[in-house]
Amino acid sequence: MGLLDNLVGAFLKLTDPTPEYTGPRCLLERNSVGGCDKCQQVCPHGAINLESFTAEIDEIKCTSCGLCTAVCPGLALEFPLGPIQEKLHRGRGQIRCSKAPGAGDEIHCLGQLTPGALAEAASRFGVLILARGDCESCRIGGPTIPERVQWAAQEAQRYFPGLEVQIQNQALRGAEVGRREFFGALLGGAKRSAAELVPNLPLPPSEPYEDKRGELPAELRLRRLAAYRAQTVRWPRISVAEGCTLCPVCSNVCPTKAVERERATDGEEYVLKLNVSACTGCGACVESCPPQVISLVEAGREEVLGAPIELFRGRPPWYDL
Repeated sequence: MGLLDNLVGAFLKLTDPTPEYTGPRCLLERNSVGGCDKCQQVCPHGAINLESFTAEIDEIKCTSCGLCTAVCPGLALEFPLGPIQEKLHRGRGQIRCSKAPGAGDEIHCLGQLTPGALAEAASRFGVLILARGDCESCRIGGPTIPERVQWAAQEAQRYFPGLEVQIQNQALRGAEVGRREFFGALLGGAKRSAAELVPNLPLPPSEPYEDKRGELPAELRLRRLAAYRAQTVRWPRISVAEGCTLCPVCSNVCPTKAVERERATDGEEYVLKLNVSACTGCGACVESCPPQVISLVEAGREEVLGAPIELFRGRPPWYDL
């Protein structure tokens, strides 16, 4: 790909990007029992096709509203959350959509606000003020945006229970910004734009397919940061009851490698461990578990911030075969 192609591609990505798709974190590609069609169901423009057991996004139909990124249980669909987090910080918890009047920072659509982004901002600034335009007539996200943002806020309360969100259909005043912060924001924006336009350097050989699940998504990092600042949390995690056969299904279907199965030091027992902060509560292992001994529960702050916990240990029954 030449320089011109890179520039054109970067321009299109900046003006109307589609979410980045990480296939190994998609429940369809993980062969989870029951599959998943949440992204397709929430998309207001029919831009997502799941017929090939993968999420294919029509770049022409996609308006970058971001609704699919908030509902994806495996976090397989993502927009860069760094710029959104930066704008929420600069506005001290105030932000508006691109169609809303007023001052302060804006994002393309409030649908791009994920539970993690909301929870982290609320943990720093308290009440969040989100200004929206006329969603009923908007071609970006449409009339379901206020309802979907409220849903994202309710999910965010799992990671920061003190979260409070105000969605207003009026001009946003915006937080006061000093001269130094103003020029710093301009410089930072220019650097990011320049970085997008620079052709990518040759990358090393791609990692094996499975290894991509080990990369902790930005959404989970934001959720964990919010939980660190909270006094209590209601983070989703799984529990394993007696009857577990220690088969590898739960670790195979997990989209974020939160569940790991490993052989114990004695060489005969196997251990199931859970990295709680990497668990999204997607339920893939619950639905797929052959003996149906896995259930969803809630974790406390200590489990989220601590080391992986042991879910089950034992000698697999298939050792007797």
